[in-house]
Amino acid sequence: MHLHVELPLESSTSLEDDLKRRKRRSVSYVLCFVCMGLAVGSTGPAFADITKHIHVNLSPAFVARGAGGIMGGTLGGLILQKFNTKGHAIVAAGAASTALAALLIPQARVLWQAGVALFLLDAGCGLLQQANTLIVWAQPTNRQTIWLNILNGTFGIGSLLAPLAVAAVAFMFQLNHQTAVCYASTGAAAVALASGVGLVSIDSPTQPKITTTSSPSPSSPPPSSTYGRQIVQVIATALALNASVGAETTFGAFAEAYVIGQQTKHPGRLVNITESERDILSSAFWCSFTFGRFACAFALDRYIQRKATKGAEEIALLMQAFLALVGALMPVVAPASRAALWASALCVGAGVAGLVAGFLAQVARAMPVSGNVAAATALGTMTGVSLWQTITTAFGAEHMMEIISVATGVALVIQACFVAEKLT
Repeated sequence: MHLHVELPLESSTSLEDDLKRRKRRSVSYVLCFVCMGLAVGSTGPAFADITKHIHVNLSPAFVARGAGGIMGGTLGGLILQKFNTKGHAIVAAGAASTALAALLIPQARVLWQAGVALFLLDAGCGLLQQANTLIVWAQPTNRQTIWLNILNGTFGIGSLLAPLAVAAVAFMFQLNHQTAVCYASTGAAAVALASGVGLVSIDSPTQPKITTTSSPSPSSPPPSSTYGRQIVQVIATALALNASVGAETTFGAFAEAYVIGQQTKHPGRLVNITESERDILSSAFWCSFTFGRFACAFALDRYIQRKATKGAEEIALLMQAFLALVGALMPVVAPASRAALWASALCVGAGVAGLVAGFLAQVARAMPVSGNVAAATALGTMTGVSLWQTITTAFGAEHMMEIISVATGVALVIQACFVAEKLT
């Protein structure tokens, strides 16, 4: 039995108008993801100051962050399943929550304040994750993977700009690091709120209709078997998203703290790495991450035009996970090496760049993406942020690279299973 996805078109709407509507929606989601990246990226510089005021373990705050991500991601998907036309309201609510979090995080002076701010941040990010589903609904099948890479790549742009904005504000206005973080976070909050307001004015796409183009053949698996395989694939994808997002956000949040920990652990070897260089190292990671995602979009576009061989996208995703693992192991093998730190930032960034979009695209190719599927994948994504950062906080930022090695290894193993299934 073959399933055919039909994008809903109004009978009185021309093809040109429909293409303009799709592009307008997709660009709006991109702007929201830039703002999400700004809010998340600002947490890295902010944590360097927060730890100066909060002299207790921050693990409870990251648990609160995880709870917010679980609530936002799951609730957003379930609402999308129930109210098919309210997608833009869900994403706009997420933008408002991340804007409020961006304002509160630099002001946190006690543990509960940090917990509330991080809860709001990931609750908003979980709601914003529904844009991944909306862009799948808005785009034809052969453009979904490309737009997913573009969408998630612009998150990297925001994350890249955040620490650069802090450094620029501090330099231009001769401000200390803490004040510069507050100024930059206020700007990020204003842009996020504006993007959410703008999105509400655009009509939301709905889930495409699915029609059967032929009768099932005798050799086709029974519906119950197909349904069971889909459940397994969704669960495996959620776990892979958990590990992938955990790797990228942990590096972004703890890169500066990791360098400080290595300077303390190996005195004299990294002592000349300044505060500004730590900010730039974090930006280098996000720059590599962003470039990697757009490179994936370009490569996939070329792949679709040339109709590459079976399993090419899955194998490419496997190679990216392998690159991320190699990059994460570099500082572990060569501790206190400045060259290893920079090489790791570039390799991990490029390696994890296309993982989220790639795993989401695999699900979209295998089954219809409903609100329930969106809830499951968003749950995996948002728990990845809190789980791996909580582990890093518990073991100490100086062990960040070992923890990221485990996360990228999990993604690599899961993708290897997907590749094996595809090629058999």
